[in-house]
Amino acid sequence: MSRSAAVTFFYQSTFTVAIERTLLIFSYRETDLPQLEEPYRLSDKDFYGFQNIVVFVPRNSLEHHDPVIYTWKQSFPITYVVSDDARKDAPNRPNVRMIAKGGSLSVAGVQVKAYGSSDEGISLMVKAGGMRIFHAGDLNLWHWREENTLKDIAEAEELFYQVVSEIPRDPIDLCMFPVDPNLGGFYDAGANHFIMARKPRVFFPMHWGNRAEIAQDYARRMRTPHTQVYALTQPRETALVDFTSSPLQVRNADTERRAFARGRVAREQIVDLSAYIPDDPFSETDLPVDL
Repeated sequence: MSRSAAVTFFYQSTFTVAIERTLLIFSYRETDLPQLEEPYRLSDKDFYGFQNIVVFVPRNSLEHHDPVIYTWKQSFPITYVVSDDARKDAPNRPNVRMIAKGGSLSVAGVQVKAYGSSDEGISLMVKAGGMRIFHAGDLNLWHWREENTLKDIAEAEELFYQVVSEIPRDPIDLCMFPVDPNLGGFYDAGANHFIMARKPRVFFPMHWGNRAEIAQDYARRMRTPHTQVYALTQPRETALVDFTSSPLQVRNADTERRAFARGRVAREQIVDLSAYIPDDPFSETDLPVDL
């Protein structure tokens, strides 16, 4: 079984994780989002070659639940795993599965468990290809220390710590978690606690809006013996994570593409996600990527 993954960032809380022939899509959004120009959006070419595509909706807000996901061709092997609070806005289809806090389900070998949030919706633990992937949704330590009362701050902390305590201490391989500068001086408090409490092996900051420097600075200074923080800050920027090496390796696919081309690669040359499928005779790619 493969122990490698290609993690691709799009914007805000949107990531894809490609593991062998399974594609996981978290919190996809493109509607009313000028930062994600059309060439960087998901399209049919990204789905070819995958035997299993699972789309996760952790909350019923446009940031996490863009109706465009239901317009993708249903001839692809797509299953939607949707937070129960989004039930009224999700289509009634056999491939739309609802999940609430505490719920679990299995989709073609992908195991999903829903945990709580300190906001609306749920957080998600997904097991695929022998790896455990955690997407926080809107789980975070949401308080504005410069503005909130001490009572508000205490309540926010109690709620957040309680939700995190309910997440099992089983190893987490990949984690996507908010680092939101709108929270002010303690914007990284939730992320710091989660890293110390649950020790994910690779941590990707998200939910930082247009402040890429926030994610980059956090990755530079937050490093522990058990967690590697890696900042993806450009649409379609991809990290190749290899858990078979010791220590584990996280490589930037864009850097490898540029090196392979031996020159400057235009950002318009978007590579579809299906290029990361190994040994796929139907995948046309010249990338030096072997997952």
